[in-house]
Amino acid sequence: MTKAARVFAARFLLALVALLALLPALGAESAWAAQRRVKIAVTSQWLREVASFICGDQATVRSLSVMDEAGRERLVARPARGEIIIAFDAADAARHRISEKNKNLRLLFDKVQVTEDELRGAFFDPAMLPFVAQEIMKAVSKIDPESYAYYQRRLAEFQSRIDSAIGVGRHMLAGSGAKLLDLTGAEGVWIRSSIPGVVRPPDEVWNGWLAGDETAMRAALDEASRRGWLLLLDPWTPEAIRAAAVAYPNRLTLAAPSGDGDIFVFFHDMLTMIAARLGENQPDKK
Repeated sequence: MTKAARVFAARFLLALVALLALLPALGAESAWAAQRRVKIAVTSQWLREVASFICGDQATVRSLSVMDEAGRERLVARPARGEIIIAFDAADAARHRISEKNKNLRLLFDKVQVTEDELRGAFFDPAMLPFVAQEIMKAVSKIDPESYAYYQRRLAEFQSRIDSAIGVGRHMLAGSGAKLLDLTGAEGVWIRSSIPGVVRPPDEVWNGWLAGDETAMRAALDEASRRGWLLLLDPWTPEAIRAAAVAYPNRLTLAAPSGDGDIFVFFHDMLTMIAARLGENQPDKK
């Protein structure tokens, strides 16, 4: 072996020994970071979707309830020892059998002054989502004040992602001329903000349908069908309206959030599904 080769081999061996010596320290640092991460339990899958984004890498967030395909939530877990609990208000905590006196409980609001349907719709409302996200940011910042600047940046990014997601939806179906009749119970708020050509029955008409005016409802659905409009439903479409809508083949039922992914990926998938279905309805252009 030449002298140059021996020098290279020696240096390589020293570098390898140094790297191996660092591995335990790196592992310990990683374990410390994982241990330091704030552990948060939220009462609903809705809160998990937003809180996971705001918390990023600084916290682990899990939901105490899960949602089935029909959009029904059910309690599946209890808070773990030392876990911070975030609920909308005291009534929300009580529904999950969590005492208002629990020292680990954090309430986003003193009292939520909306119905359950309105609260659900807020998570699909581009105007309301930042407000909910801001309250979550305040709550987690009090839990972990050292990461306040990080949570602020995540909140700003959250707003930016909302604007971007809406822009993508408008671009996706711009100029298509397609029309949709919004029969959703919640998700239509996001759809109407993102896609042109979405028609929502006025409140008085909608309430009349729910009150039993089947003649008016079927007349509206017949007219929408005649015009080639896509009927849009979701898991929370009222049963009376769903039962009438299933008689029309040109319809699409959106899925509920799975709760195990990025909320903005879900929004994008929702718009992609609509665009694909509308594309199927377009005549071939040759």
